[in-house]
Amino acid sequence: MIGAVFLVILWTIMYGYMIAASIDFGMGFYLFYGQYLRREGRFYAPLQRWLSPTSEFMNIGFVLIFAAVIGFSPEILLNFQTPLVFCGGFAIVLTVVKGTFFAFAELLPRGSTASRVFSSGNGIIGIFIPVVLSIALVISEGGFADYGTGAFHAFVRSLLFNVYFWSVVLIAVVSIFYISAMYLVQFAWKMGNEPLTEHFRNYALFLSMPTVLASGVVFLGLESQNPEHFSAALDGLWPFVLSLICLLAAVTLVFLRKYPWTFLLVMLQYFFALYGYTVSHFPYLVYPDIVLNSGLSNWAKSGWFFVFSLVISIGTLVCYLRIRCWNVADQKHHE
Repeated sequence: MIGAVFLVILWTIMYGYMIAASIDFGMGFYLFYGQYLRREGRFYAPLQRWLSPTSEFMNIGFVLIFAAVIGFSPEILLNFQTPLVFCGGFAIVLTVVKGTFFAFAELLPRGSTASRVFSSGNGIIGIFIPVVLSIALVISEGGFADYGTGAFHAFVRSLLFNVYFWSVVLIAVVSIFYISAMYLVQFAWKMGNEPLTEHFRNYALFLSMPTVLASGVVFLGLESQNPEHFSAALDGLWPFVLSLICLLAAVTLVFLRKYPWTFLLVMLQYFFALYGYTVSHFPYLVYPDIVLNSGLSNWAKSGWFFVFSLVISIGTLVCYLRIRCWNVADQKHHE
């Protein structure tokens, strides 16, 4: 029972971080792009209300993920020290640097050269954090046992020549822009900012096709990296089909300018995709070296795990986004 609860909590943290971090990282980059590359600072200014120091604390979510995974299976730390240190350590450094850049950008006078530099750094670095974290997914597919406790340079060289790694990097980066653009459509619409809504509507529609293509590339990369997991994913294809249906429904609603339910569909899209990936990955935590307890693995493939993870993860994320929107509304009211 304790293991089942722990698994649902861990999965909720992973899913929630994926969506919430994508919104923050994407919004930071769009703000940098709009203010300093397009030089339309006033047009993009509403995005500044979303970004705040509290959002930087959310970035520590991946630390909880690593701690939970290691607590779940200490064997991972023993057998994969090099990849975990590289992945976790690099991500922590990037998060600290990003938070520092954000703080200086807020403290320094707006429009100054130093403020522009720090704001640009905050926007750009956020794109690299999910890329670094995606290394953990690549490792979980196997093929890196020889570098588990070996030299860093050997592991990095093996990673850079790995096709699946680059496919995961592609989907991670595309998802950041797609998720944040989809959210910004609804965000701008709720604020009553029609020009900004139309602007990000165009971005969301444009990014929908690269998202589908990147998803296909990931499947091809998975086939080359781990044929067993690829076969298991094909056998349990229904979550991925539902994910595609949610994507098409969300894009259709955006195209028709029917915004109230679009981001809920995006959340469901990534819920089904991550659920399908996770369940097809079990009973392995790391192929083929580290295996989940058979009883817990069977429970994770049952309908109960699906129901609990759906209700808790979506409910938690909706509450988080609503609270953030209320804070933005209060800030707008005070201005």
